[in-house]
Amino acid sequence: MKILIIEDEYSLADAIAETLQKENYTTKIITNGEDGEDEALTNIYDLILLDVMLPKKDGFEILRNLKNEKVNTPIIMITAKSELPDKLKGLENGVDDYITKPFHMRELIARIKIVLKRSANIDNANVLEYSDLTLDLSTGKMSSNGNEISINGKELELLEILLLNKNQIVSKEMLINKIWGYDINAEYNYVEVYASFLRKKLKLLKSKVKIKAVRGTGYKMEEEDD
Repeated sequence: MKILIIEDEYSLADAIAETLQKENYTTKIITNGEDGEDEALTNIYDLILLDVMLPKKDGFEILRNLKNEKVNTPIIMITAKSELPDKLKGLENGVDDYITKPFHMRELIARIKIVLKRSANIDNANVLEYSDLTLDLSTGKMSSNGNEISINGKELELLEILLLNKNQIVSKEMLINKIWGYDINAEYNYVEVYASFLRKKLKLLKSKVKIKAVRGTGYKMEEEDD
């Protein structure tokens, strides 16, 4: 699988490339919009990671031009912006997924795999699973042991991030930045409040999955031993 990385922050692009190569992907880095678009137009890549803010040509313009040229390569946009209008702009122009800086490489890998599965017409690309728990991102339904509960908003975002990083500690700072953004004075207890909501729902579902608070660090999703 070949992945094109169009990102002007070379240290980040290089870190992404190194991570992807460990996952047996072949990568190429382009650090400006014009050359990135020319490379994407070759249509030889299985997926494109496209930054929004680029020199010479921004990511939205590249996205529109690729769609106009009938390049159907799956695209994940990378941006430091977390505002809804930017996400909607990308989605309206045909982007396949959106990831906001800062992000964990594990989350990026998970999103890449989901997008690649979707592009290959594999069923349930929007379904995340761990142990006896299933989350359908398209409907917001979490289910376990034949029971089902609907969630939305911050609960859905929090559960998605934890599932994408299952068995790994996710820092409170990362959760706040991803869910509430940089411009809000979100306190650490916001995360605890929503984690508590999810714990109650997991208990109602009689799931073995637990959300563990790691003192002074963050949260971890793990399976309770029988």
